[in-house]
Amino acid sequence: MTIAVGSRREPKLTGVTMALERLAARPLPGENMALEPEDVASGQADTPPSGEATLAGARARARAALAAVPDAFLALGLEGGLEVLGREPLQVVLRNWAVAWDGRREGVGSSAGVLLSESVAAGVLAGQNLAHVIDRHANEHDVRSRQGVFGVLTVGLMTRADAYAQAVLTALAPRYAPDGTRS
Repeated sequence: MTIAVGSRREPKLTGVTMALERLAARPLPGENMALEPEDVASGQADTPPSGEATLAGARARARAALAAVPDAFLALGLEGGLEVLGREPLQVVLRNWAVAWDGRREGVGSSAGVLLSESVAAGVLAGQNLAHVIDRHANEHDVRSRQGVFGVLTVGLMTRADAYAQAVLTALAPRYAPDGTRS
């Protein structure tokens, strides 16, 4: 069975794969699942500025991915974005969201949030792209294609892919534990 994924970014695809590996023993439909990544738009800023905007981006990606792969039994939309917790002192969390959509039913999940340093948060809230800000902060190039902000700020203990795996697992929870119980 095919799962459409609304992105071709490697950390997102790795996160989906990690989640599906953890779910391999669970009763999800289909034993041979293949991912079909699609470049689809989120309709949001590069770094959505709120949880609502981030969730809207994940939702748009899921719906666009299912439309792009009509034979898929499920589509996953993934998006990372900011949540401002406070301004004095500045506290901003990065959180990833996932939406699982099959054309009728939607599952929604998120990752843990990681608190951005004040300098990173201030730069992004001033309009700078998070990818560029974290590259400067880490003194590296293209952090988002590898460990991501999560990897930099947790010193590799939790990567961007790990955070997307959390979001996918929680978005799929109604499918592997439909009555709300966990075994």
